[in-house]
Amino acid sequence: MSILKFDSYDEVIKRANDTPYGLAAGVITKDLSRALQLVEQLQAGSVWVNQYSALQFQAPFGGFKQSGHGRELGRYGLEEYYEMSASDSKASSVEIKYTQIFINNEWHKAANGKTFPVFNPCTGEEICQVEEGTKADIDKAVEAAKKAFEIKSSWRNYQPAERGNLLRKLADLLRRDVDYLSKLETLNGGKVINDSVGEVFASAACLDYVAGWADKIAGETLPSAPGTFIYTRHEPVGICGQIIPWNYPLLMLVWKVAPALTCGNVVILKPAEQTPLTALYCASLIKEAGFPPGVVNIVPGDGPNCGQAIAVHENIDKIAFTGSVEVGKKIQEAAGRSNLKRVSLELGGKSPLIICEDADVDLAVTIAHKALFTHAAQICVAASRIFVHSKIYDEFVSKSVELAKKRVVGDPFDSKTEQGPQINSSQFESILEYIQSGKQAGAKLQCGGERVGDKGYFIQPTIFADVKDDMKIAREEIFGPVMSILKFDSYDEVIKRANDTPYGLAAGVITKDLSRALQLVEQLQAGSVWVNQYSALQFQAPFGGFKQSGHGRELGRYGLEEYYEMSSSDSKSPSVEIKYTQIFINNEWHKAANGKTFPVINPSTGEEICQVEEGTRADVDKAVQAARKAFNIESPWRKYEPVARGNLMRKFASLLRRDVDYLSKLETLNNGKSVEDSKGDIFASADCIEYYAGWVDKITGETIPGAHDQIIFTRHEPIGVCGQIIPWNYPLMMMAWKLGPALACGNVIVLKPAEQTPLSALYCAALIKEAGFPPGVVNIVPGDGHECGNAISVHEDIDKVAFTGSVEVGKKVQEAAAKSNLKRVSLELGGKSPLIICEDADIDYAVSVAHRAIFTNAAQNCTAGSRTFVHSKIYDEFVARSVELAKNRVVGDPFDPTTEQGPQINDSQFQKILSYIESAKKDGAKLECGGERAGNKGYFIKPTIFSGVKDNMKIAREEIFGPVMSVLKFDSYEEVIKRANGTSFGLGAGVITKDLTRGLTFAQQLQAGSVWVNDYDAVCNQAPFGGFKQSGHGRELGRYGLEEYYEVKTVVVKLV
Repeated sequence: MSILKFDSYDEVIKRANDTPYGLAAGVITKDLSRALQLVEQLQAGSVWVNQYSALQFQAPFGGFKQSGHGRELGRYGLEEYYEMSASDSKASSVEIKYTQIFINNEWHKAANGKTFPVFNPCTGEEICQVEEGTKADIDKAVEAAKKAFEIKSSWRNYQPAERGNLLRKLADLLRRDVDYLSKLETLNGGKVINDSVGEVFASAACLDYVAGWADKIAGETLPSAPGTFIYTRHEPVGICGQIIPWNYPLLMLVWKVAPALTCGNVVILKPAEQTPLTALYCASLIKEAGFPPGVVNIVPGDGPNCGQAIAVHENIDKIAFTGSVEVGKKIQEAAGRSNLKRVSLELGGKSPLIICEDADVDLAVTIAHKALFTHAAQICVAASRIFVHSKIYDEFVSKSVELAKKRVVGDPFDSKTEQGPQINSSQFESILEYIQSGKQAGAKLQCGGERVGDKGYFIQPTIFADVKDDMKIAREEIFGPVMSILKFDSYDEVIKRANDTPYGLAAGVITKDLSRALQLVEQLQAGSVWVNQYSALQFQAPFGGFKQSGHGRELGRYGLEEYYEMSSSDSKSPSVEIKYTQIFINNEWHKAANGKTFPVINPSTGEEICQVEEGTRADVDKAVQAARKAFNIESPWRKYEPVARGNLMRKFASLLRRDVDYLSKLETLNNGKSVEDSKGDIFASADCIEYYAGWVDKITGETIPGAHDQIIFTRHEPIGVCGQIIPWNYPLMMMAWKLGPALACGNVIVLKPAEQTPLSALYCAALIKEAGFPPGVVNIVPGDGHECGNAISVHEDIDKVAFTGSVEVGKKVQEAAAKSNLKRVSLELGGKSPLIICEDADIDYAVSVAHRAIFTNAAQNCTAGSRTFVHSKIYDEFVARSVELAKNRVVGDPFDPTTEQGPQINDSQFQKILSYIESAKKDGAKLECGGERAGNKGYFIKPTIFSGVKDNMKIAREEIFGPVMSVLKFDSYEEVIKRANGTSFGLGAGVITKDLTRGLTFAQQLQAGSVWVNDYDAVCNQAPFGGFKQSGHGRELGRYGLEEYYEVKTVVVKLV
């Protein structure tokens, strides 16, 4: 340490500066004026006052004189990695390196030999030609991805940490090439160069963030009965199709690819046809980072051909799309028509920003300016509806116009430019049309409204005042620099107006009143709400929309959830009085609007039990109106404390138990299951309702770390009106599975029971009213699927539909949801579940488990173990003992306590099962027992066993839903896994073995939502249940079952 004396400040400044160096300096004084004077005079890159070496990432660091040039850290640190030009565009200096299709880590020309042009939006001129991917190229990419996802591929055998390391390597490569990538992005997308640089760094940071999750995607162990051990695994979905937009080409690529790869999936990505160049360059970096061939495939092409090929492809397991609502609907519809692939959508918005009367007007103007005009307003969350309190309205408009007029529009390579061009001619013309419509509708044009220059697609920052809610510019997404400023007087009024839109992506509030802010946060129907700032997106905070702004979430822990699956004779009927046959709406009984009824049949006799009112579209409309009223923010139901909801649910559960004798008889009469099984269903239903009652005050959001002046938290909010369509095989239990989580989360319900079995649901309606649920919270509308079920699926005011039933109908439900209002969809569909009996199994035990797995409930189970794979060493003995047990099974009157198997549900199902039996005989399977009807009345079929069954036989491939056991022989475990997974279904699976390692290996390799080891169909309320592949998507039961019934709202509050 060298200590030097000084006497005057002029002297010390001269001496301090007398050096060839100029890296840093410090001053210690209580005199602030003196300190600032010395700061100004010291020739150093950093000067610290009353501290030293106070380096911070946001503050630039670097030297004067021979201490170097350039800066590190902060925004200035970015400037070392791009070139700036005062006037001439640098566009011509960007070399285009990749223009072909990237499949299997190789470059390919398009199968059709065609290319398409990519344009520079600054000039409207062509940059280059890019290979045009179509269905043939997507097929090729799928084959590569399929191979990369095989169970023994290198990618599937990577440790989670290894996947994370590859993502970090890709992040490093993005940073290394930031100069080139940012220029390429600006050239192709028209984004200003500073923003492009920021996007590259943000993309790298996102990769780093998600990479950190790779070894933290944990399942759970769940409490269970003695002798059982239940755990969940989070497994990759498979092949993920991803379609990204043109406004943030690189960032959207990373938002989609990163969580998919972290979870172990493989990807086929289609970049927007307007902006494919950065994605193709990233393909080369993905290969350089070391990702195995086929893990990421990038296929440029247009939406109607290339995008459609992804949406409809039978071998793509999940699709993620960011773009317009119109296209999002088509994608969900296509996914429903094809293989019921999982769908997540991040769509458009018409986001409100509410400026309260206590806001700092200058701050509010700055925030609103950025919220709308950033990236030429080509942002899905753009605050295109600015609601300003009447007390500050005129001042806000005046200052906003002043700021907008100063905004620099022009060459995006110029560092002074704040706003570049719109993306293309069609978007440019569309925006100008919206501006004209604003003028014609009577909005007051305050500034802008015209193109800038005579080349490219530049538009002046445009502001309209006196905008009304019914004007086109206030209702439709413009995706251009048009600010609509609307006046409001009261907060009740502004919330109603802000929410009056089919969109719900984002919203903002500017106020100094924290209580008001939090109240508005709760009431705004949007996936993200920012307080005293806007568009404060962070990787750790989930992002996604309410309503038609999409479903699913990107970013944060929630973003990962989109990319993994979770793996769990004459009747002696007593006289049963039928008490309720009408439609239940608003806690009242109604006749059908069309005056019609339909018959309900006793499957034990084929005779009519009663007539039930036939609900149609008009009745569903009436039920939805009641539900909407019950869901109003000021309704009693919405004001209940969580514990009050739980108490109502517990009361309902106790009423089910109270009436178990009557309900079990009613269920047996209507459904045909044995009365003991019906009793078990009632108690299980009560337990399920009670289980979810215990969750009501435990549905918590998260607080998320953010900047020092930010509070970030998530809220889990009810979706709204939930349509629920339940099946006939477990009428009451399926009702409980759907009602429980929906009510726990605070939703309201319109439920359609199966037309074959509506009676127990209608009796439950009376119990729901008796329990004290407010009118309109639960509404039950019996009717057929074509009319009543379809009315629920297409209804514009139903926010979510949950369906359990066949794959065929499930596809129609998802299509209908897409065609209407993009309601959320969860599906629990069919299965063709394998049960694998290993050679070390205890044969008697295995026979008993297999018997129960197929014949329970007359095999009318979605998880029925209808493909029994038996090792060749024990095959003959297993078949012989199974036949013996089946022949002793008692089939008959379900009210008789000795009966083990009742009838099939109806004549059509009865005939269908007999036709499957005939097809098996013709295909060469050996009929070991059964194969014919039992008795001469009702729909009874003898327990049937076929041996010698081959994988290609109809009975081994299609869901029968009847008492037909197919026993298939296998020799090796590799072979049986491949055969067991060789189906479009993936609901349940079982393994019987004494070798625990083998059992757990099979559990890992079987593609099914639930795998049972040394047991079968061991369903319990705390363990999630649902399917892989075409067996549906979404989960019922457990904590995961709740996630189907709430929206995640991200709230970011800036402390000002």
